[in-house]
Amino acid sequence: MFFYFLIIQLVTCAAMTGIIWMVQIAVYPLFGRLKGGTFDDYHARYMTQVTYIIAPLMLIEAVCCAGCLYFGDWQAMAPSSLLLLAVWASTAFIQVPQHKKLTPETVPALVHFNWIRSIAWTTRTGLLAWLAVA
Repeated sequence: MFFYFLIIQLVTCAAMTGIIWMVQIAVYPLFGRLKGGTFDDYHARYMTQVTYIIAPLMLIEAVCCAGCLYFGDWQAMAPSSLLLLAVWASTAFIQVPQHKKLTPETVPALVHFNWIRSIAWTTRTGLLAWLAVA
């Protein structure tokens, strides 16, 4: 059971790693190029539509992380699990509040603080891949 949770977690984490890098390098920086009503409309649509992609992946990743902690060696899973906790905390306490008050002028701060998630998901993918082949 552990191995199935690990593989599903690895796949969802790798998917989120790809998504977060696209967001970090392309999507978020381009927000700053939009002005006025165009910015507000685009950002609102982005937030609605991206949730349909990201929320299921993040939830599956979290459930599989819990499954790995329960069925596997929790000490081996601790580093990647703590990184997932950092991703969720950053999302809840930094990115979501920033998005709620986002303007073209505050986009650089969004990009800056999103590095937390970019690095954490990238590192998690590496750790989970190592656990899967070890």
